[in-house]
Amino acid sequence: MKRSLFFALIFLCSCQASRQTVTSLQVTSLKALDLEENLTDELLMAYSLTSFDGSGRAVETVNGSWGIQETKKNQAFDEKAFVPIEIPLPKDGKVVASLVLVEIDDYEKARRTLNELRKYHDIIKVPAGLAELADVALTPLKYLSLGLSAAGVGFQLADRLDNDDVLGQHSTELSYQQALASPQRPVPVTFKGTHLANTFHYELTYDLRSRTILMKPKR
Repeated sequence: MKRSLFFALIFLCSCQASRQTVTSLQVTSLKALDLEENLTDELLMAYSLTSFDGSGRAVETVNGSWGIQETKKNQAFDEKAFVPIEIPLPKDGKVVASLVLVEIDDYEKARRTLNELRKYHDIIKVPAGLAELADVALTPLKYLSLGLSAAGVGFQLADRLDNDDVLGQHSTELSYQQALASPQRPVPVTFKGTHLANTFHYELTYDLRSRTILMKPKR
């Protein structure tokens, strides 16, 4: 009887759902306070989440995008305009959120790049070789390119944007402990500068939102 009870307890434990922390990136606002062009800016935004295990090796990556959007001075976009992305956050690991805002010069080239990006919006496992490379500090553009490389796409995003104007790029890290302590973390970003004779000024905010979900038990 005791032996049967013992095996029953083992079976029940094996069927219990495990918990997994996931983190999402949600752009919540974007406002054009000053344009790079005279009348309108044609904007493209690309963003990514890359997860790292406790040893600092890249595990998974996911990309998102917005645009191409014609934008006027003082025009604002709220959360509904942007599609969120989400990735599992390894225990004792971290996620790196990266975002790039671009003013498009070559519309057709940018459209092809955007279409390519949108083919690979699912979570992608990072191959071992790339995982080791990701252990060094990367620019936001290189984090975005990491996801494309992991998907087997043979181009660097920075090369595709060579003829366009990068208004700004930004990265931030969120550790496992920080995610548990602050499940919703707003990240304000300012992209401001001068290109040729024109100035530009964009204000945006994105949230890093973490939650714990129950995984389906393995049978």
